[in-house]
This record gives sequence, structure tokens and C-alpha cells, in this order.
Amino acid sequence: MAYLRSKALKIKHAVIVAIMSFSSWLVSYALSYLGIMKDQFAVFTAGVICLSVVAACSAMLFSGVKKVDPLLYVATVFSWTCMIDLGIALELDGYIANFIGYYFAEGEPYLQTAHGTLINYWDGTVHFALYLAIIVLFFNRLSYREVGLYWAGSILNSMIVLLPGAVTGNHPFKLSIFLNTPYLLLPILAAVKLLHERPPQARSFLQFSSIWKRPVDLFFLFYFGVAICFFLYRALAALGGNFSSMKIYVKEYEPYIQDPSNFAFVQIMAYGYLFVAYSAFSMYGLLCPGQHWMADWSLIHAGAIAQGQVTYMLGACHHRTNMMYHLDSKGFEVKIFYIMNLGLLLVPQLFAIWCCRDVEKFGRSQTVYRYEVEQNGPSTQEIIGTKKRF
Repeated sequence: MAYLRSKALKIKHAVIVAIMSFSSWLVSYALSYLGIMKDQFAVFTAGVICLSVVAACSAMLFSGVKKVDPLLYVATVFSWTCMIDLGIALELDGYIANFIGYYFAEGEPYLQTAHGTLINYWDGTVHFALYLAIIVLFFNRLSYREVGLYWAGSILNSMIVLLPGAVTGNHPFKLSIFLNTPYLLLPILAAVKLLHERPPQARSFLQFSSIWKRPVDLFFLFYFGVAICFFLYRALAALGGNFSSMKIYVKEYEPYIQDPSNFAFVQIMAYGYLFVAYSAFSMYGLLCPGQHWMADWSLIHAGAIAQGQVTYMLGACHHRTNMMYHLDSKGFEVKIFYIMNLGLLLVPQLFAIWCCRDVEKFGRSQTVYRYEVEQNGPSTQEIIGTKKRF
């Protein structure tokens, strides 16, 4: 029983964070019921107060923990707002009512678009699960660095798309857009911190085979080459390229790019600039093995493109997307759309797994190791890697 009790304690903080996160629905409903959220200033003020109170609660929650990683405070506060975002998405799709309608009316009206709705779904489900995973792994003295890097890539991609799309689209300006500042700055700081804490690793002096004798690496090299061409082609098509094939592509294959909400356009531009640069560096890392930054950046890239692709593909067929820019339900064009976009979604996930498995070629991504030894009843022998967390 003592053993089981000790096991349960290792998820205690995650359970508390989850329960605390769902309290955001009570707060949202109370503010809606009181009817005081009638203008953007009231919504902005309420947002600042709520974030401040949750930050104080997170500080109290981890006050007794030695050498707590600041990432846990971020995970706690952001998980609370995850449930706000999930409530927004559910209300926009009509599953609930009168919970937080004031926020996307006077707070962030651009969330009423298909892309905004799906960003909220992603934050309320995937990001929420990642936050809880970080907390559970930390208190079990397991490596949470990989999860943190994946989350950083995911949330940064959503911010890179959400904020420029909100400013350049056909949405009225509201003061609450500045509430997104922590969601842009803190993930950047978290990513820098995690990258800085990369485990020290001696340069490998192994002789690696030619790329022609490494079929898996050759496949990924080919993928990144094709991805660069596709990213650039689609970006030029979105910018109004004069080639007839580009005009046909935008009209027949991906009309969602032209959605006036501008979120899809910004995502395509991010692919054309940021993701092309990463793909080029990855090709170099595959041709010249031993680049130990590859594992870390493959996780960031996998998280970013997962968020971008899922939101983009579902947005193209979401009911909030105008039928003029809606993806057709059947036809050859639809098959090409899904083949290309599913490839962009799935292959980077496989590449991240491949990089993390091959430490010599791509670097070590874990910082903490744990081995359990069972002898005469439960006992634990822990071997901490490069840095103790407690």
C-alpha cells in the first residue's frame, strides 16, 4: 500500500493542476452570468486579473518543491487558459452556450474564424495534455525536455500564425490581443532555456556510411528536398504567382489559402520562410552526420508542423469557412490535398523519432535518466543524468 501511495503522489500535482484548470469554466460562466463583460476594456482587465491570480496559485502550489523548473509555472498558468480556449471552441461550434461568448465578441473576435476555432481546440486538448505530461515527468524525475521542445514548437507556430493573421485580417482591433504576449514570449524563453540545457556530448569520431548506404536517411533527405519545393511553390501561389499552374492550384486544390481571415495565408508564408530554412539545415545534417543539434530541432519542428497542419487541414473543411474557400468533399483535387498535407504532417513526426533514437548522428535529447530495480518489494534506484532536478 505504501508503494502504491508513493506512486499516486507522483501524479498529485498534475491532478491538482487539472482540477484547477477546469475552474476556469466556473470563472467564465460567472463573468458571463454577471453581465459585466460589455466592452473590450472590461475583458482585458478581467484577463489580466485572472492570469495574475492563477500565477500566484501556481507559485503556492510548487512552493515546497526544491529547484522547481520555471517551466512548471508556465505549464500551470497556460493549462488554466487551455480550458478557456476549449470553452471558446465548444461555444463557437454550438456544443455549449452562454459560457464565454463575451470573449470572442469583445476580446478576440478573430477567434470566430475556422482557423481561430481550431487553434483553440488544439490548445485545449493537445497543449493541455503536454502541460500535464511535463508536470508528471518532472515529479517522476524523468526527462521532460523532449515534451517541452515539442510544445514550444507547437505553441510558437500557433502564435506566429494567430497574431499576424489577427492584425492583417478583416478583424476589428481589440485590446485583448495583448493578452497573447506571454504566449509568445514565454515559449521563446522556454525554448532558449531547453536548448541551452542540451546535454553535453563529445563529438562523435565514428565513420558514418555514405548517404546512399543509409536508406532511411536518404528517404528523409528526399522528403526535405520535396518539402522545400512544395513550400516555395505554394507560397508563391498564395502571393499571386503568374504561372498558370499556380493559379489553378490555388483555385482547384487549396482555395482555403484565399480565405480573407488571412490565417491560412500567414501559415503558408511561415512554411515558405521558416520551414524552408529548417528543411535546408536538416538536409545538411543528413548529408553530414554528427550534428548534435538535430534531435532538439526535429522535436521543435515536429510540434510546429503538427499544430500547423492539423489546424490548416481541418480549417479547409470547417463549417465556419466560407464555401467559396471550402475544400471539396470529393474528387482528384481532394486526394492530392490530403496526400500532400498528410505527408507534411506525418513525416516530420517520424523524423523526430528517428533523430532521438540515433544519439551519435543527431544528438542526445534527454537530460534525466531513471532505472527502477525491484528487489524484495518495491525499491527504486535512480540515476540522474547531467543535472539533478531536486
